[in-house]
Amino acid sequence: MVKPSKGVVLVADGEIAVRDVLYFYLKRSGYQVIQAEDGQDVLVELSKTRPDLILADLSLPGISGDQLCKILKKNPETKDIYLILTIPINGVLADIDTTIDALSVGADDTITKPLRSQELLARVGSAFRIIALQKEFKRQNRELIIHRETMHRDIELAVRLQNSFLPEPGVIGPYQYTHIYKPVGGIGGDIYTITPLPYGGVALLIADVSGHGVTAALISAIVKTSFENHIRSRGSPLTWAQAMNRDLVRNTLEEQFATAVIAKLDPMENTLTYVCAGHEPPIFIAGGASDESCCPVVLHGASHPLGMDENMSFTEHTIDFSQTDRLLLYTDGLVEAEPESHKAMGSDGFVQFCSALPTDLEAAAEFLFQQARQFISPCDFSDDVTMVVLDRLKWSDLTR
Repeated sequence: MVKPSKGVVLVADGEIAVRDVLYFYLKRSGYQVIQAEDGQDVLVELSKTRPDLILADLSLPGISGDQLCKILKKNPETKDIYLILTIPINGVLADIDTTIDALSVGADDTITKPLRSQELLARVGSAFRIIALQKEFKRQNRELIIHRETMHRDIELAVRLQNSFLPEPGVIGPYQYTHIYKPVGGIGGDIYTITPLPYGGVALLIADVSGHGVTAALISAIVKTSFENHIRSRGSPLTWAQAMNRDLVRNTLEEQFATAVIAKLDPMENTLTYVCAGHEPPIFIAGGASDESCCPVVLHGASHPLGMDENMSFTEHTIDFSQTDRLLLYTDGLVEAEPESHKAMGSDGFVQFCSALPTDLEAAAEFLFQQARQFISPCDFSDDVTMVVLDRLKWSDLTR
């Protein structure tokens, strides 16, 4: 049974006797050996095969060993071939200087002549251990690149899918809404949705899942699905929150949770009923869609996040919500980002920006986002940012 070769060595030396000796020792040690008598011959051999190691004489005819080294190391296809230069001894100092010169032009190692078989085989063996490590590193690097490209494609797909969950800005019944959605890294744990109820009114959700990335995005989809399932029944935000909490406890890990504002808008009763489950409290602006000088109010917050305890209790609140009133919902990434002063804006700081908003819905959302961004400049948002601005339209606007 033929033993597999330890690797391929190209021996380049102008003296045939030296080449024969090197061939003998290397071949006997299990290496496949190729011979070249001058530098040009080396280049010819390299056009036909790719050795693992080149053992070349510094005084190689035609193209010297150091010149050959420069040529090989400049070529992307040959720069990684391990190269050992054999250097004749010409006195101790001269030998040291020559060795330094050889290494400076790119040689991976040097060995002095006349060659001693034990040293030769030790150097070659050491070289092949390095070569094996390099090959393994390249293999792992290729796998990493493939994995990264696959992950990148998967993330792009997940981003498109998550963006498809978001409702397009528009009008539902007497309500007009828009949003700004800026996840960290393209995909995140923020989610919001707004949908008409089959029995009248509009249901609204904004949620922020603990953590970041793919896992948070997956849980945000669970939150959205749970919300859309439970609003089909004639319940209230309180019963929806309780049912969603049970779903999240049963379908996520213990350390995973979500904050949320779960709301129902009733245009017949002119009310907004909501549960704030550990989330940043909504901001209500009476007449905010028609008056640039208004008084924003931070609504009641309290309650606990969803997903922490199956028997968790929540509190429901109801306020009047009439024509031209405005509602702002947002995740904590908008107000908890820290500038260089390390003092976050917070809800109290954010509400100050809401006292003089443009009446136009899109302009109001962009104004608030830019104010928050300017507050933390030159820093950037470190968490997912989602903001929803919703206006109750005038009846006259609906009949146009």
